[in-house]
Amino acid sequence: MTAFSRRARRCAAVLIGILLGIGTVVPDLAAAIYGLFSAHPVRRVVGMERRRLGLLLGAPPTGEPTGRRAVGYLSVRLVLGLLGGVISALLGAGMVVAVALVYGASTGAAVPVVDATEVGQITWKTVVVVLLPGVIFVFLVVQGLLGVTRAEAWAWRVFARPGTGELAERVARLTATRAEVTEVVDEERRRIERDLHDGVQQRVVALSIVLARVDRETDPGVRADLHRRARAETAQLLDDLRDVSWRIYPAMLARDGLHATLEALADRAPLPTRLAVDLPARPHRSVESACYFTASEAITNAIKHSGAGTIEIAVGHTSETLWLRVRDDGRGGADPAGHGLSGIAARIHALDGTFTVDSPAGGPTTITAEVPCG
Repeated sequence: MTAFSRRARRCAAVLIGILLGIGTVVPDLAAAIYGLFSAHPVRRVVGMERRRLGLLLGAPPTGEPTGRRAVGYLSVRLVLGLLGGVISALLGAGMVVAVALVYGASTGAAVPVVDATEVGQITWKTVVVVLLPGVIFVFLVVQGLLGVTRAEAWAWRVFARPGTGELAERVARLTATRAEVTEVVDEERRRIERDLHDGVQQRVVALSIVLARVDRETDPGVRADLHRRARAETAQLLDDLRDVSWRIYPAMLARDGLHATLEALADRAPLPTRLAVDLPARPHRSVESACYFTASEAITNAIKHSGAGTIEIAVGHTSETLWLRVRDDGRGGADPAGHGLSGIAARIHALDGTFTVDSPAGGPTTITAEVPCG
């Protein structure tokens, strides 16, 4: 693609973005009024404006106005949309006049600034009276469109910037999340140490005892039996090491991605587990890790505590988030403050995500995590 074609496409995208902004004036007005009573329509309209600005500016803007700031943004957007409409109307009117003049000059029709004797000729009168004002008019209109574009970007930046209270709340939440993550990391290290000490280490000790007996035994039949026991202990030791490595960080997750790892996790689960994954592209590694460990912890809890018969795992996405939902048909009563679930919640919150546990007495239990992935 040549530089000229790129510029042409960019200009077309800017013009389309401004025209779409004219069309969103009515939804902006309705959402700004309704936003005084409910935040839901405001979020939807602001999301629509964010997608439009992605076309207008060439890339989606960062952040998003929320609450009263979203209402303020939509109010400013009304003015910018109307201004863009006026400038676009002037551009359209100028094009109509230009076409009329060119057509009149080419056909000899009565045009105030072009004599019939000057048809097909460019004279000083044509330049002074037609071309020069036309160039100035086009320049002013283009500058107006660029000004509206810059004002659109400015309005989003100003209203997407969190206020003082929001910043203080965010700092407090991040401080709490940092402390939670530190505690979770320490708990994970202690759990890994217990797994190695109580599982793998015991297997190694048992294997060393069997091998020592092999060295002392002289009966061929007993030696063959001890060799079989040593091979069985070795196989079990390898299985234990794989289990520990999976709990630390499965190599498959880094190599093959979230979908393949969740399939392997479902296959390893002792309960019937249904999996539905809808991901158009591979998300960031931190998002994959958070979703995998959420699913792993939810399955572990269902197996150990819920008495569930089946487990369902679903993964999907929106334009800005990846969500994961794990549901079991057990007895319910899961405690979100427990070590496992609270650790997963801290991992999700560290990524600015949300984590919810819906587990009424009698079941079912539904664990949902949403993580930004834009």
